[in-house]
Amino acid sequence: MQTDHLKAAVMGAWILAVGVLVYVLAPASIIGWSFLAAVAAIPPLVMMLLWRVPQQSTSESIREALR
Repeated sequence: MQTDHLKAAVMGAWILAVGVLVYVLAPASIIGWSFLAAVAAIPPLVMMLLWRVPQQSTSESIREALR
């Protein structure tokens, strides 16, 4: 699986899991909703900014050059 697809799948699963948590907990206050919105949004945003594609290995470079 390509890194971009994996990243999108992990972020989507995280947001879906927090959505289920919101449904189960049903917060009644603005603070509760704010907290759960932050928990849902901040980890995917951090992952999107910090998760980099690994450098190409030597064998991948050789295979690409041979094509």
